[in-house]
Amino acid sequence: MIPLRLQAARRNVIPRPPDWDKAFRRGGAIFVDLGCGRGDLALELAQRCPERRVVALDNRKKWIERLRLRAQRQGVANLRAIRCDATQDLPVLFPPGSVSAILIHHPDPWWKKRHRKRRLVQVEWIAELARLLQPGGVVYLQTDVFDMAEEMAERFAAATGFTPLDAEAFKHKTLLGIRSHREKRCLALNLPIRRLAYRRVAGEPP
Repeated sequence: MIPLRLQAARRNVIPRPPDWDKAFRRGGAIFVDLGCGRGDLALELAQRCPERRVVALDNRKKWIERLRLRAQRQGVANLRAIRCDATQDLPVLFPPGSVSAILIHHPDPWWKKRHRKRRLVQVEWIAELARLLQPGGVVYLQTDVFDMAEEMAERFAAATGFTPLDAEAFKHKTLLGIRSHREKRCLALNLPIRRLAYRRVAGEPP
């Protein structure tokens, strides 16, 4: 089996956990926008919360390159955009207990039943999120696909190391009500959105 770091290197991902203090030239809470797409949310979050360190991840090269360019042009120094496979590369990018919040907006629904196993939020993957989050860290999820929301809720309910939070309160207080590109489209089309949030419980193993 090819080692995880070698696999990540072949996908042009940094082949070891970066020193984020050096990358950002300072400390601060790390917010990960996982599957950032066009990067609207990550960029605005970084702009409005300069004390935070925002890491935007996506597997689409064009969106990552455009986000980097937008951040550079606007002088946003507390944002890093990385192309990677979020199902495999998180342990390469982040040491255990280093992340304050993981944001997952409108993940790919993989509509066909035989493809459901490709959905992002799987049991083993939740355990990985628990390992990467610091005690008190939060996973925030939102989607306009309600059956997937129910599936994600069931999997987090069955997982250890998490307790549910008021997702609406987290959205408006911590994320300042900032909307992703997909969320703006859903609102324009009057599509309802389901939001979920879970806090990493200190002292509980993943």
